[in-house]
Amino acid sequence: MNWQEIREKYPHRWLVVEAYNAYTEKGKRVINHLEVVGVFEDDWKPAWEHYKRLHHADKWREYYVLHTDREELDIGVLDEFRRVVKE
Repeated sequence: MNWQEIREKYPHRWLVVEAYNAYTEKGKRVINHLEVVGVFEDDWKPAWEHYKRLHHADKWREYYVLHTDREELDIGVLDEFRRVVKE
């Protein structure tokens, strides 16, 4: 699914999603396909705990905690020193 489809299906929710077919362009992640792997109502903390369990199980998969009130995905990239990549 794309982000707009997810927002319509899960309004006003915290989600844990997995990114597929993603790449970096100008310091931002461009994600062509997302799969919802967790849906949470009011609080971000359970979503974050779910994310941590998933990430611990497989660090190579690309998961995000997002809220569907966010109109656009704007996911920046950090370098190995945890600085924001600008290009």
